[in-house]
Amino acid sequence: MRTFLDALTHFPGYLIWRTVQFWRFGAALFDILNVFANAAKKAIVSRMFWGRGNWYKNSFHVLITFLTIFALFTGLISQLKINSDTQALQVTYGQGATDDILQQGAGIQTVLPLDANLPALRISIYRVQPGDTLESVALKFGISVDTVRWANLNRVSPFSSYLEVGWELKIPEINGVLYRVRQGQSVDDVAAITGGSRFDIVEINQLVPPDYALVAGQEVFVPQGSLAESEVVIAGIPQGVFANPLSNPACAGYRLERGYTGYHNGLDLSRYPGCPIRAIAAGRVTHVGCTLGGPGCYIKIDHGGGIESHYYHGSGEFWVKNGDRVQQGQDIMMMGTTGNSTGVHLHLSLFKNNISVNPGLFVPY
Repeated sequence: MRTFLDALTHFPGYLIWRTVQFWRFGAALFDILNVFANAAKKAIVSRMFWGRGNWYKNSFHVLITFLTIFALFTGLISQLKINSDTQALQVTYGQGATDDILQQGAGIQTVLPLDANLPALRISIYRVQPGDTLESVALKFGISVDTVRWANLNRVSPFSSYLEVGWELKIPEINGVLYRVRQGQSVDDVAAITGGSRFDIVEINQLVPPDYALVAGQEVFVPQGSLAESEVVIAGIPQGVFANPLSNPACAGYRLERGYTGYHNGLDLSRYPGCPIRAIAAGRVTHVGCTLGGPGCYIKIDHGGGIESHYYHGSGEFWVKNGDRVQQGQDIMMMGTTGNSTGVHLHLSLFKNNISVNPGLFVPY
């Protein structure tokens, strides 16, 4: 109890002592801040007065003049380089300085012309030997099986690996598609079907600018292309592998009479008074003959992989027999009007695993 009373007696003195200490600390801090404030004020004032002096003004003007001359000089150098490069482009490629060399929607690949001195793609010829397979031939040349297949669709079925001793095969030196151009097709069309690059097609085939026009029947190589990409395959059948059954020049002027429907399993292509019909792909003939009604005189060709093509209403004049191996584009029979037919025409049907599919999706006509 006594201790508590002593503490209570001395508390006012303790409080006054602490208050004096706090005031002295605050005064000292104020003096320090005041010193810094005065120093900053003097520096600012001296800077302002120095900025009004002649030396400051002259040095500032000299600096601005130097920067202006530097900017002007470097700008002229850049412009001279641009003009020099433009003149070099015009001399080398015939491109004018004011021409718009980037067309709407074009990429940088379309700006510079191709080097005409680039070596053309080398395509070798290999004769099939006993024991050769599509796989062994591809391995021998270090390319893919499909590259060999797509380069030789006239002989090798797109759905089979059958090879015959003595066949001469085209062998590209790199992987891709050797594509035969159809009537009216452009570089973009070929690129879309093969999944290739437009620029690569133009470059490696040395196509002629500015339109890079293609001609029907022309062979162009598509590096890294394929005819078996998922985006161009329907019902397991790739597009771009079949040929026109009426591509014989004698069939010029034919027309489509009727297309594929639920009750008509093919295409009716007519040409009076008839013309040679060609195989749409390589394969083996499985039927040659005539009936009194129905398909009349017709041919069936097995292309492998469950794919068959049928050619109906022939005249009865055949140029192949059962068991023959036929090439793509080979004349097989004469168009006629036998069987259940109302005029001279070809009824073309396409089957996969004995199920009819629309040939109009795959066969060019």
